[in-house]
Amino acid sequence: MNLVSVILPSYNSRGTIQAALDSIVAQTHRPIQVITIDDCSQDDSYAFAKAYSNKFQEKELEFIPLKNDTNMGAGSTRNKGIERATGKYIAFLDADDLWKPHKLTLQLKAMEKHQADFCYGAYEIFSQDPDRPKEVHLVREKLTFPQLLRANYIGHLTGIYKASSIGKVEMPLLRKRQDWAMWLDVMKKAGFAIGVQEPIASYRQGNGLSSNKWALIPYNYAVYRHHLGYHWFKSTLFMLVFFYEQFFVKGRFKQKIDDQN
Repeated sequence: MNLVSVILPSYNSRGTIQAALDSIVAQTHRPIQVITIDDCSQDDSYAFAKAYSNKFQEKELEFIPLKNDTNMGAGSTRNKGIERATGKYIAFLDADDLWKPHKLTLQLKAMEKHQADFCYGAYEIFSQDPDRPKEVHLVREKLTFPQLLRANYIGHLTGIYKASSIGKVEMPLLRKRQDWAMWLDVMKKAGFAIGVQEPIASYRQGNGLSSNKWALIPYNYAVYRHHLGYHWFKSTLFMLVFFYEQFFVKGRFKQKIDDQN
């Protein structure tokens, strides 16, 4: 039984969480275990997630709504979900993003075909309306650790790994870039990741810290220096490589939607 556990953290996400949950329910793959973890929201996100879970609970669709007593941050919140996960596979979706209906089906087929324990995929980027994306983020057919070390090429909403093979991988408790750090840990165990070329998700682009490349500089350095434990000199060299990759290579994987017509 290919049970997929989906980790969905939320914080003051009442305006978007329904669409995210709807996109999970619409998946062509079953069975699915959906673990929502509310990070002590000030709105009624948790109450909605709990009511939603009661409405859609079925034989092959299990909902587990959780809530933090205090605000713990994204890393600890996701780890709480990972701890409760019982699926053969573990996937991630944030409360303001969406999955395409065949997302899980395509990824599990690709992982089986290539005997892979790790998979990611292309995704669309939108501001307001997911039906009107402004660009698509393309991916390599195969991603390796050295490539991922140079820059984060994995859209967090597309990542899935086979926990039954490599074990559960927790998210490091970094202020930012904890998703990249976790994917590096997953890659060490999986060896490589298979990339699904068809867009399988929709990312809502915001104006926060994660969208500001310059503001992320100290957090990128922290991945090399503190999480991976590299010497400061080696970390600095990797930061130079990161800058090159970020500004001269990663752009090749983003394609304006108009360019495809």
